[in-house]
Amino acid sequence: MKYCKKCLFPETKPDLYFDEFGVCDACHSADRKNGIIDSIDWKAKELEFDELVKNAKIKKGGIYDCIVPVSGGKDSTFQVLQAKHKHGLKVLAVTFDQFDQTSTGEHNLKVLRDIGVDHLHFTLSPDVVKKLVKKGFKLIGDPYWVNHVGIFTIPYHIAVKFKIPLVIFGENPQLEYGGPKASRDSFIMDRRWRQEFGGMRGLRESDMSDLEITEEDLAILNFPEDDEMRSSEVMGVFYGSFFRWDIGIQLPMVEKIGWKHLPKTPEGSWVDFENCDMQFIDIRERIKFLKFGYGRATDQINIEIRNQRLTRQEGLEIVRKIDGNVSKDNEKAFCNYIDMEMSEYLSIVDDFVNKNIFDTETIGQYKLKSQRN
Repeated sequence: MKYCKKCLFPETKPDLYFDEFGVCDACHSADRKNGIIDSIDWKAKELEFDELVKNAKIKKGGIYDCIVPVSGGKDSTFQVLQAKHKHGLKVLAVTFDQFDQTSTGEHNLKVLRDIGVDHLHFTLSPDVVKKLVKKGFKLIGDPYWVNHVGIFTIPYHIAVKFKIPLVIFGENPQLEYGGPKASRDSFIMDRRWRQEFGGMRGLRESDMSDLEITEEDLAILNFPEDDEMRSSEVMGVFYGSFFRWDIGIQLPMVEKIGWKHLPKTPEGSWVDFENCDMQFIDIRERIKFLKFGYGRATDQINIEIRNQRLTRQEGLEIVRKIDGNVSKDNEKAFCNYIDMEMSEYLSIVDDFVNKNIFDTETIGQYKLKSQRN
């Protein structure tokens, strides 16, 4: 298996492209962001965002200038701070309820509200959520399917109903982690982006209906109709397409107002300040590791390599030890949550293992066939 010459991404990562020198497009994007080659004109981008803000204030049909979808994480807390204090926007913060919310996540949502914004917390029926968590895990190896769809859909329903013209998401994932050029350079988050990149994993909402989950149960997860979006003039954008995204700068800003890290770094992660609201994140990342040969630690360390806070060799030594690790206690708790025996859970996980890159002689124990280099 080939790896990027500058970072630790493997060729198996979806939507990743390598040049003739073996460098991935995520690294090229980082060079553009950081002014090394083909620099992004951040001043021009900021002026472009200022124009969007001005138009939002003109177009709004009610109280709010914008919606910021929030989880209480470092990114959405930063976005709310910026929207309110830097851009002077009247913000409605919108949360799609996290089924495995942690106490740290609850604390950080309070910190976010204390910035001084109105906050709408949407909770889908817990019975439906549990069924969707289980089905997402069984079908695509992602228990968070419902949360991906929810956070990229519910804010638009609210924007349409309340005539709020602007929805502000955080980083542009294709600019940060790689993806098609058109998506890396686009700042728009719409139905098309949600279907291709927003965690749908090739499934439509209707694909999740069955004898236990009705289309009515799923109705709110359907994206607003095109004519609704056009008539309401709602636009969703990535803040990271207009301002250079760097957690090294943003994290101290949210820490200053009381935002907290996790008390313990999740298994398979390198940092304690990501996914602070998700108890079972290591399970999702374990399955990603078994599908593609890289996990959450690789994502996190690559950001540090590209910002020259770690060398590639330093990062490589770390991911060899922790990438793809999972908490046994979390696996037991997850099985209890979805009413599943551990043997069935392990069998389902085994179905997602990429046999081309892993040795799979013993269920539950997998090793990459070739050492990362």
